[in-house]
Amino acid sequence: MVRRLIAAATLLCTLQLSCPVHAEASLPAAGADPVVGSAAAVASPSTVGPGAGVERKTAELLRNPANYADVDELSMEYLKGYFTDTGKIINSPLHWESKDWMKAGLVLGGTGALFLVDRRIRDFSQSNQSSVASRFAKVGNAIGEPLYIFPSVGAFYLYGQLADDSKARRVSLLALESLTISGALTTGLKTLTGRHRPNVGDIPMTFDGPVGLAKNVSFSSGHSSNAFAVATVVADEYKNNPYVAPLAYGLATLTALSRVYSNEHWSSDVFFGAAVGYLVSKAVLSYHKDDKDKLGNRLTLLPQVGKEMTGLTVNYKF
Repeated sequence: MVRRLIAAATLLCTLQLSCPVHAEASLPAAGADPVVGSAAAVASPSTVGPGAGVERKTAELLRNPANYADVDELSMEYLKGYFTDTGKIINSPLHWESKDWMKAGLVLGGTGALFLVDRRIRDFSQSNQSSVASRFAKVGNAIGEPLYIFPSVGAFYLYGQLADDSKARRVSLLALESLTISGALTTGLKTLTGRHRPNVGDIPMTFDGPVGLAKNVSFSSGHSSNAFAVATVVADEYKNNPYVAPLAYGLATLTALSRVYSNEHWSSDVFFGAAVGYLVSKAVLSYHKDDKDKLGNRLTLLPQVGKEMTGLTVNYKF
């Protein structure tokens, strides 16, 4: 509790409520919620204007509580989340509801349907090649390439550090976690199934299993998984911008189509890989959204502006 009160006092400093500042913890009144603690701070009228700055900063914090979520900083707690979140994802079928089983059924059903037409789609894509389409395919392949996508996410985090942009840091860290988890799952599928790529055979249903050659790792598409993992995080975190989601998912779709066009994957490979990237990112986002919502529900900032004093009351539920 003391640590949280100190954090509240620090928060007041960031709002530039300079001395004299007095912070105290008050006990809940009789009949009040016993789990609610309160920290109050007061500043002299000479150190703060009419309160507009306080109200503006308060409104910003209430609109975007993620600014105070630990996920926007690279830390040991964040890295531990890779293991805990992976465990949650693996064990999630044990707690699925009917809607979750329906989603799984749609993914498996769609993959199965594409299995039946994989060869036709491959033949169509290979017989309709053009210089323009090949240029787009080169871009799409690069987007999902691990050698490019991981450094790009890292560069975005570096930008967030230099520009003090907590949103950029949060997006890059969530994207990195989603990439890592979905990549691990996709690699496991590739190893277990040992499916032949379309550029080494005409039979889409050839699976060698884990004893096959290392090059037979067609199912599922890692590039598609990577692209949709990042696109899902970006689209969700910047959902207030109507242009971000179409652009993010459009580029991810270009990656998936490029893998088929380049004869590197069957259509069922890219569909399932895209589903893995999307669903893993949605899961990771939901785990960290819970943390963000809990913080937003616990922290309440109330500006107080009067003739003799200007201050801020910070209420925090412990």
